[in-house]
Amino acid sequence: MNDVGHGARDGRTFGAWMAVAALVALAGCSWTGDLEALRAAPPADDAFSRALAAEYLAIAGYEADEMYDWIDSRHFARKGRRAAAGEIVAPEDPGDWTLPRAARAGLADGRERLVAAFASGARERAPVQAARAQAMYDCWLEQQEENWQTAHIAACRDGFEAALAALTAADPASGPGKGLGTGAETGRPVARALPAARRAQAAPRRFQIFFAFDRADLDPSARAPLAALAAEARRGRGPVRLVGHADRAGAAAYNLGLSRRRAEAVRAALLGAGIEADRVHVRALGEDRPLVATPDGVREPRNRRVEAVVEPRPTAANHVGSAPVGGGERRPRPSGHRNARD
Repeated sequence: MNDVGHGARDGRTFGAWMAVAALVALAGCSWTGDLEALRAAPPADDAFSRALAAEYLAIAGYEADEMYDWIDSRHFARKGRRAAAGEIVAPEDPGDWTLPRAARAGLADGRERLVAAFASGARERAPVQAARAQAMYDCWLEQQEENWQTAHIAACRDGFEAALAALTAADPASGPGKGLGTGAETGRPVARALPAARRAQAAPRRFQIFFAFDRADLDPSARAPLAALAAEARRGRGPVRLVGHADRAGAAAYNLGLSRRRAEAVRAALLGAGIEADRVHVRALGEDRPLVATPDGVREPRNRRVEAVVEPRPTAANHVGSAPVGGGERRPRPSGHRNARD
């Protein structure tokens, strides 16, 4: 049975759907266990692992607490937990991510330079700066995959280049970490770089609109979030980005189309509310980024949704043009990647 099936209709009442909408506030709980575990983890024995765990905690905490990006928060929290346990945690591999073609070479080159520095003993020689370089690289790659907040991409990329330059300039004869800090500042660089870029643009506002099983039309439970979304869009004057999702009941290709129809329904409602058509961008992800992880074939109300982000008005300093708005499914991830199905 597909999420939009033949004749199957969810007959939930308006009141029941309001209860479902209220449950979204609890959705993050299923994704933040790793973050809380990282916050409580004892420090690793070696300086590099301690520094890297703190850097990943800064990223994961900001993604969860400020951006409500549960998937990326959990991914980096898990890397932080491994670092805190003393494991060797590698920088992200660009081949595991869906990246814009124009960005792939730069990210591959950056990783090659970072790995070469590590191979020369940089993690032992300057552990704090080495951890910073790795975290900033991962931050750059994650922001580049999202590919629509140019100031954020630049903040992470520039932070990586600065950290790597300091790392490679360190004198091997100067002793472990000499002149590069003792670790007291560990965890702050990523936490500073991302908020600074975001404050420069002001924080985007996020909304979620839920759908009944087997439907792509807007039911009464959508009225309040749609009204709030339209009001924010009128105030913000920046781009409005709509991402459609579906649960895993049914074929992935079918649900991809369904998720797009859901996003288009929200777009039509916004245009009807007076929002300019050229500001509203639609993307469909189908089953690929569930709010709640489920086995294949499971109906999950919280995954039948459109996520809306209202960006602030772009400025000359950070606006490069509208980000590409994709359609279709994301490339399948290797087993164990952050987007692999549970």
